[in-house]
Amino acid sequence: MLILQPPFAMQSLLTVRHFHRLKLGFVLFLLAIVTFLVLPNYWTGQWNWQHLPELPHVQQLRTVQRHGLSLSNWKTLDQQEVEIGGHKWSVQAIVPQSQADQATPQVTSLLFLRPQTWARDLPQVDWIDINGAQQWNTDSVRSLEFKVSLPDRTIPVTARFLRGWTEARTYAVLQWYAWTDGGSPAPDHWFWADQMTQLRDRQHLPWTAISLLMPIEPLGNIETALPQLEPLAQQIQSTLIQALIP
Repeated sequence: MLILQPPFAMQSLLTVRHFHRLKLGFVLFLLAIVTFLVLPNYWTGQWNWQHLPELPHVQQLRTVQRHGLSLSNWKTLDQQEVEIGGHKWSVQAIVPQSQADQATPQVTSLLFLRPQTWARDLPQVDWIDINGAQQWNTDSVRSLEFKVSLPDRTIPVTARFLRGWTEARTYAVLQWYAWTDGGSPAPDHWFWADQMTQLRDRQHLPWTAISLLMPIEPLGNIETALPQLEPLAQQIQSTLIQALIP
């Protein structure tokens, strides 16, 4: 006699089978990692935990931290190394070169840079630290994507675009972590790029936290700053890459 199973019993059976497939897939994934990473180390006797990945370009990163960046068509009015949230940042006041000779420049932007200067320094709460230092309110937050053209490739970058304002001043703000082949405001995006670099090159992928502030009209629309803000962001990313990989 044929006994029909209730629908919920069939569903439970399918769920169990699906779980076993996922479990098998996870086991195969772990085996692949073991095959790719562990076995070569076994035969050569060189284990990753005996040789921690190096952080390349440390001297160049420290130079950026101490002196900031030189940007074409922009003049630095002032640059200081400032401690924010327990970390050292380069803070530059910059104006367009066309305004540099004016007694009172009309647009003074601020460029905050925090390069990674040791291997265990991870991107975490840098945007919160900047908010605390500026003591401002933020709104109009959205993502902004732009591309940086280099002689041999084009690099995609995603930044955090927002309005920061106090009673005295309003800024259009771009924030992102920059590295040599990309950029994002999310630390986990750098983390996965760093993991791939460690697997491929046996070294870390250094990052630099960037917070770029451009003044706008009080409580104005941040979109009005984009024609000047986006090319400046592209130049900052490009200049950083050239500083690390001349």
